[in-house]
Amino acid sequence: MALTTRTARRGVAALAGLVMAATLATGSASTAPLPASETSPAESTQAVQWTGGLDAQAPCPEGRSRSATLMTENFTGGIPQSNFNNGWRTVSSGIGSTRAARSEVSSGDGEDWMFMRWATAPVGAQTMLAFTSRGNVSSSGYSRADVNSLSFQAAGNTSSWRGKVFDITAATQDEGGRLGTWFQHRSRQGASQWWDVDNVQIYTCRDAAVSRIRGADRFATSAAVAATYPVGQDVVYLASGTDFPDALAGAALAGKQDAPVLLVREDSIPAPVAAQLNRLNPSEIVILGGTGAVSNTVRDAAADYTSGDVTRLAGANRYETSAAIADTYPTGISTVYVASGTDYPDALSGSASAGRNGRPMLLTGPDHLPSATREALDRLDPGRIVILGGTVAVSNSVRNQLQDHTDGDVTRIAGANRYDTSALIADTFPGNRSRVFVATGADFPDALSGSALAAKEANPVLLATPTRLPNSVGDAIDGLNPDSGVVLGGYTSLNSIVLDQLGRHVG
Repeated sequence: MALTTRTARRGVAALAGLVMAATLATGSASTAPLPASETSPAESTQAVQWTGGLDAQAPCPEGRSRSATLMTENFTGGIPQSNFNNGWRTVSSGIGSTRAARSEVSSGDGEDWMFMRWATAPVGAQTMLAFTSRGNVSSSGYSRADVNSLSFQAAGNTSSWRGKVFDITAATQDEGGRLGTWFQHRSRQGASQWWDVDNVQIYTCRDAAVSRIRGADRFATSAAVAATYPVGQDVVYLASGTDFPDALAGAALAGKQDAPVLLVREDSIPAPVAAQLNRLNPSEIVILGGTGAVSNTVRDAAADYTSGDVTRLAGANRYETSAAIADTYPTGISTVYVASGTDYPDALSGSASAGRNGRPMLLTGPDHLPSATREALDRLDPGRIVILGGTVAVSNSVRNQLQDHTDGDVTRIAGANRYDTSALIADTFPGNRSRVFVATGADFPDALSGSALAAKEANPVLLATPTRLPNSVGDAIDGLNPDSGVVLGGYTSLNSIVLDQLGRHVG
């Protein structure tokens, strides 16, 4: 027995009525006016990128966050609505080590369909259908997802799981908000095909005070960050986009001076960066790091973008460069921050804190305090020293050595991992921030420029995984009570899920 696609659409009202009677779907449709924050905006047709975290909640369109979850189905209890199922069965190879629903069609069994449990949405609320799928369906017209009168082609020609997200707001108008969802799979010219579906979700979205600063690559992202600065900068900093140490220490200084940090290649200035240098029209350009990081070719090219000098803050290595940057600060400073020079995560968040307070950041080895760092500390004569990161990043042996360079305390800000450490650093900021910045903890480039901007605004930078906002980070953001949130970097750095989750903690 098989329904044609046309019959399935024409018979939806009668068939949906049977399903409703059989399942006694809970809740009644809401006809009360919706707040403006929940109605579907004109841009709701934008593509929603769900490219990671496929075993978790799907995202809303960027700039929106999940408001309510109306239905989820992971097939752990079998196929739902088994009386209204044709051909679908569960298999044990679902996403996230769960079960999935599978349809197999061929010349002898040309069509399968499967109905989900009913859901009820407020009429007019932006409502999304999301699911993961895979299969060998060569044409998307033969694998479809339907909600009431809406029908979506869902390409299934991939052996790996892919996330699909569709705006089904229009379907809330059909049955007073009651939503009937089913999947159709038809054989193309008698071909043997299989299609798996898992993690089906229906949910509503609301406005969220979140945005993303990104470019096509790390250089373009740094240019996008710099685009938020006004024309006529006193100074602009240039740093290598292929390694992190020089920009880590430099971001704190740039933040102190309300100056942007732009990333360059070793031997060239990328076009988006050049465009921003031209727009910013700085009175001075300062290169962070030696010629092995940023060549004299770049220095000479940078001269075309300023009427002033192009200078360089550099040492023979990363530790000497951080000391050279620290030499721009006065003696007798209240606090110096110290972070690992062999890894980046702790300093990404720490540079925003250091810059906010107008304090320098010095780099150290995990188990030894370099001579350049010791000499810089002796000159700075700090009232206290703050270590960023745990004992793997900066050992207690180094902590003991640091005590010889201050009459005050040597304290440590450290969590169980880089994400928890970023949350603890954010806890040192006062509440009611204008906004918070979130960068990936899996790579460094996006946060290098972003930390300088965050420091300029006296706002924190927190770290997230590419597909999730860690609980500790969410808790820290709640404590800051920010008006808005900004994700730094593109979709590969931080998936739309992170932006969605961030929206639940701001505004």
